Amino acid sequence: MIRGFGRSEQGSPRCLLLAFAALLAAGWGAGAQAQTGRSEVASVDFEGNEFFSGAELRRLVQTRAPSCPPILAITCAMGIGWGRSSTPFSALVLAEDARRLQFYYQAHGFQGAEVVPDTSLAADSAVAVTFRIVEGSVYHVGSISFIGDPVPPDLEIASDLPVGAGDPLQSLLIQEAADTLALRLRDAGYAYADVFINLDLAAVSDTASVAYRVELGPMSTIGPIQVDGNRLLEDEVILARLPFREGKRFSEREILEGQRSLYELGLVTRALVERGNTLTQADPVIPIRVRIEEGDLHVVGAEGGFDNSQCVNVEGRWASRNFIGGGRALRLRTRLSNILAGTLQETPLCPQAGRGDYGRLNWLVSADFNQPSFFTPRITFAAGLYSERLSRKNIFVRETFGLDFALRRNIAGGSLANLRYRPQLNRLRAAEVTLCATFLACTPADIDVLSSYTWLAPVGLSFSRDRTDDIFNPARGSRLLLDLEYASGFTASDYAYFRAFADASVYRRTGADAVLALRVRAGRIAAGGFVGGPSGEGRFADIVPSQKRFYGGGANSVRGFAQNSLGPRTLSIGVEELLRRGSGGQPACSPEAVQDLSCDGAALAGSERYQLRPIGGLATLEASAELRFRLLGNALGGVVFVDAGQVWPRDLSLDDLEVSPGLGVRYNTLFGPIRLDIAYSFRQQEPLQVVTSQIRPFAPARDRADDRIDIGARGGPREPIDWVVSEDLAVLRPPVLFGDIPGFSWRRFQLHFSIGQAF
Repeated sequence: MIRGFGRSEQGSPRCLLLAFAALLAAGWGAGAQAQTGRSEVASVDFEGNEFFSGAELRRLVQTRAPSCPPILAITCAMGIGWGRSSTPFSALVLAEDARRLQFYYQAHGFQGAEVVPDTSLAADSAVAVTFRIVEGSVYHVGSISFIGDPVPPDLEIASDLPVGAGDPLQSLLIQEAADTLALRLRDAGYAYADVFINLDLAAVSDTASVAYRVELGPMSTIGPIQVDGNRLLEDEVILARLPFREGKRFSEREILEGQRSLYELGLVTRALVERGNTLTQADPVIPIRVRIEEGDLHVVGAEGGFDNSQCVNVEGRWASRNFIGGGRALRLRTRLSNILAGTLQETPLCPQAGRGDYGRLNWLVSADFNQPSFFTPRITFAAGLYSERLSRKNIFVRETFGLDFALRRNIAGGSLANLRYRPQLNRLRAAEVTLCATFLACTPADIDVLSSYTWLAPVGLSFSRDRTDDIFNPARGSRLLLDLEYASGFTASDYAYFRAFADASVYRRTGADAVLALRVRAGRIAAGGFVGGPSGEGRFADIVPSQKRFYGGGANSVRGFAQNSLGPRTLSIGVEELLRRGSGGQPACSPEAVQDLSCDGAALAGSERYQLRPIGGLATLEASAELRFRLLGNALGGVVFVDAGQVWPRDLSLDDLEVSPGLGVRYNTLFGPIRLDIAYSFRQQEPLQVVTSQIRPFAPARDRADDRIDIGARGGPREPIDWVVSEDLAVLRPPVLFGDIPGFSWRRFQLHFSIGQAF
């Protein structure tokens, strides 16, 4: 038994002090030994640099000054070596750094730049380093010409090059232009084409002539194609994924595209498409060799997540990646969300989760089948069936059974086009107030029509492109999504509408440790009405399904607002609350005022008796700007952001855009950053319509005495009146001014916790 970690009643404080002193001595001794055992770099400075900052040049050299994490700044100042990083001085490394800096200048057009390192002794035998820089003048491109083999004029290979006459003479861009020219020639069938650079620096000026010497070689075609490494996939399946065939004109781009296409067969874990051995060094017939490695035939996976609107969610997947052969895939998926929503709704963990029906378990069960190379290598056919329960807090609960058919076409450059048809049988629950407030469907008959099982069968066309450098945490590139959706009686749908939506994001580095991210989203819906079903043709002419309307606000939207709370909203309240006697002895409204809809519930606006319900809109616009930066190494990052946006009942209008600034932290993990954001809302009070139950006079012949409405104060004796609650809902004519009063308020802050970047 180990006893050294047991607690002693009498000696533990003394032992702790002795242990702490020993650790201090060890840290101090480690720092002293690092300084006396060998020379360290004390500082690194730059002199004479004007075009590039010292921070930018410092990132290029291996000779580094000592550094210390901010969290250990106090111990480092005391000379304790905990967490302190230092660089031993090396004359060889210093000389290499000077050459690297000089090459960096020359690569950016400073052909006469000189970098001389200088050293001096600092305290404790450390070495202070100074790079003395003479930048000189920038050379420019005077002219660009093409020599060597004549290029067919129809190829236009010299268009849109990254460098032109008058630009700074940057060697990297000049080489990039040569590589671009060579690739365009190889794409045009000249498999052996190469481009060389001839550079002539003028002796009496700061200009240079650039000549690209072209060597075409013979026009080439694809020869025999050999496939190696496949155990489960047939050769025909692999060959069908390639965009070229034997005898076709050679194209370097198609070779690379074929390699990417093979990865879309889920069973392929590694693919290499390359030229094979030719009989001669300039053989115009080029054999192709395809080498692949296959993974497991069956794959099982699971993952989980957490955010403050859905609480805990988990997902499980199973896939057969060569189902009945031919590279076909069968995938089964199940997902559960709103786990523990009822338990955690009152805690800071899930404050945006729903209650009652809205807070119950949501689920999804689906099966998807994929057929690759559907007529062409670039098209995949997909078919699936699914069943789902999905809730939106205080809006609706939707139960769906549906089919999903899609044709997906990969486009060069990482783009995807998708044509889909999704017939589904839907049923809405807990949506009575939403239907009444949004579509004036307030009678039981109308509510039954719209909340019973109805067919929604949209046809959709989407285009997506992802050119980012990282799927979870991009620092460069862009993303684009365009989505169009149409439904009508022609598509076998009970609803008719046309929906258009676009989402674009751009990411740019603004330094070594910072990224600027920008996003714009916009959408519009044209309502076509409820065209089928038991209600008859033409009824509810201006209606769009609640699940297809736009909603705003939340962790991935305008973050100053809770989930779905941006945009059109309504208030719901029990009619008993309007008629109940308050603290002053008087009710907010009389029964007659409720019946003729003239009841003004403003007296209850500051209470918790109203329930706020988003109803969505037909137009939306959102924009976000984020500056992401490091806080502590690669693990912890920070962000400042500003979001702006709105959702409108019908037409877009820029007059009432909401702006929401905020800040947050990111803890980076292998599956994406764990995100905590806090944002502020400036939204003012706004008039909102009130939905309540209609009432009618008490009828002794058909009503029970206990059905009469009780207007007695809470906790007091019953005071029934001769009125009963009707089955109809009603929208009161006077709106209620609702929301925070102008000025600063802590209630305006909104906290979001989730996994993954906001966009």
